[in-house]
Parts: sequence; structure tokens; C-alpha cells
Amino acid sequence: MLSYEIIGLDRLVAKYGRGAKPIIRDVTRGIGEELLAVLAKYPGPVHYPVQWVSPAQRAAYFAKRRKHGLGPYVRNSDPFSERLGPSWAVERRGETDAVVGTRVSYAPWVQSAKEQQPMHRATGWVTDEQAIEEVRASGAAERILDDALGKW
Repeated sequence: MLSYEIIGLDRLVAKYGRGAKPIIRDVTRGIGEELLAVLAKYPGPVHYPVQWVSPAQRAAYFAKRRKHGLGPYVRNSDPFSERLGPSWAVERRGETDAVVGTRVSYAPWVQSAKEQQPMHRATGWVTDEQAIEEVRASGAAERILDDALGKW
């Protein structure tokens, strides 16, 4: 599990006391929405030739598709597609935390930095770690915090 740490929340709590919780909740939700926007974006078309991990992986994939009477994979409309992009969601956890996640069964092989398959890397799928780095580098967290503090 990856996390995005917000430095300085202790000062926020010291300044606003219990009133800090709604601010923190707004900030974590906002950062979660930024991450979701990066993760949910589909890359361009498949990069050919497809980079299989092994000939066995390639054979198993095509055998499974033949077994189900399926031709070439078509993103989003394929019977095997669980629509990864729009499946990403932000959920509140506790009083102040937000979690970004998906229930798509194959998501780790597509977007986890630790498990992403070469074919998905070549196509340009953003990993969880890349999404965090992109949001961090964008300065979005600081803008979201400034906006939340401005409302209070």
C-alpha cells in the first residue's frame, strides 16, 4: 500500500484545534481526487509488438480468449474488460483520511509499480508510484491546502 504524507498537519491541528479535522478531511479528499485523475486516464493505443513476460503467458492468454470465443481485445467493450479507468474511486476513511482504489481484479498488473507487466508499461499506463510523484511535483497538495485554509 502506498501513501501520500502531508507534512505540517501537526501545526494545523495546533492552530485550529478540533476545527482542523474538516480542513484535513478536505485536503486528503482533494489530493485523492488529484491522484484519481492521474490514475483513471487511459494511455494511448496498445504498443506493438506486445511485450509478453514469456511465451507461456502469451499462449495462456490466447488460449483463454479462444475458450470463450473471443477475438482481439478491445479496451472497455471487451467481455474481459472491467473498465479500469472509470473504476478508480476516492473513499473517506475515518475522520480525516481518504483512500484511492479500484476493485478491478487485474489492476495490479496494469498500474502497480511493483507488479506492472511489460506490455502495460510499454503502452504507457501510469503506475501508482508515478501518479503520486506527478501529483507531488504539480504542487496540487499545497494549492489544495491553501484553498482549504482560505475557507476557514
